[in-house]
Amino acid sequence: MSSKSTPTAEHPFTNGRPPHLPCGPGDVYPDVLLPGDPDRVALLADQLDDVQDFGRKREFAVISGKYRGHPLTICSTGIGGSSTEIALIELSLLGAKRVIRVGGMSSLVKEIPTGSFLCVDKATGYSSVARLYSGGEDGLALADPDLHEALMTTELGDDTRIYSGMVGSTDSYYFGQDRSVATSTAKLPTFSYLKELQAQGAVGVDMECQTVLSVAASLGLKGACLLGVHGNRATNDWLVDYEPTQRKLLDIAGTALARTSDYHQTAKEKQ
Repeated sequence: MSSKSTPTAEHPFTNGRPPHLPCGPGDVYPDVLLPGDPDRVALLADQLDDVQDFGRKREFAVISGKYRGHPLTICSTGIGGSSTEIALIELSLLGAKRVIRVGGMSSLVKEIPTGSFLCVDKATGYSSVARLYSGGEDGLALADPDLHEALMTTELGDDTRIYSGMVGSTDSYYFGQDRSVATSTAKLPTFSYLKELQAQGAVGVDMECQTVLSVAASLGLKGACLLGVHGNRATNDWLVDYEPTQRKLLDIAGTALARTSDYHQTAKEKQ
């Protein structure tokens, strides 16, 4: 990153501070969790110790703290690929090394019910940002295998069930996820994007995973996605109260990061 204090159009950082995230040099830990909703950052803050709240700019809220002694930053990405790319780029320039999206999805199969969790091994879909980073190819993005394994093998001592599988990401919440947008003047083609994603092997749909995994890989970050199932399109079930699911996402991801980090290993050696 340039050391210049004066921003330019090509690199609009001022004294090392990015134009979008409300934080600067030294504020971001190497391990970062990425919820979509900025309100979920505040929700998860009371599960951390020594919290520093850097505030919010637009859809980006950022805090840093300790999860069971492990340094952790939480940064919201907003909805969709465009804002997610902004968060990832600026976080990487501020020192992020490992990133895990912790968000919601709709399951496409009845076997993965609401209230359960999916650890994404790969993502496909229709995110225009992800396709930019994949060179315009098929857009398939892979999770970092070490992070994926760490998430899948995390045990919390309860009946938490974590599934593994492919997610399809789309920039559209309504038409792109087969939700009704019918009005008296609506003229839309009859096409099922969810059936197309299922045909590619997707067991769930969201709006950010394909971008997180493709951009992270391009930046040299280790990236993974852990999703709580808020809806099930096969059964039409909808999880009204998803706060417990969101809190459990932090427990799973925070535990996985802590037990696989260089910081954690070094701290143990010093004891």
